[in-house]
Amino acid sequence: MTEVRSALLGIHAAKDILNTTVGLILEGDSAFACATLARILSGIWDGEVEEMLAHLMMECPRILISHIDRRANSAANYVANSACVLDFLWERGMPLSQALSFILSNDGVAM
Repeated sequence: MTEVRSALLGIHAAKDILNTTVGLILEGDSAFACATLARILSGIWDGEVEEMLAHLMMECPRILISHIDRRANSAANYVANSACVLDFLWERGMPLSQALSFILSNDGVAM
């Protein structure tokens, strides 16, 4: 459920730039979360968080759900865990934390 909640936060944060994009890619290393997001995208949901996601997804031009290898997903894991532990929302233009910048740098080198 951590990644499903982080998808909600991610889509909410991306809403202000969606009119300038072709679409949105939601990546995750959890097969369960990716299946849940695909089910919501197809119009089937259960619960408050899933309902909020469904309404946000309807506002997006195109969404792609991508299940990726856990080893290439440490940045998403950091963001998801932070979103569940801390009460914050990154907004466009805000600087990334030093920890997240380091993780993104390492992920870029590993690929």
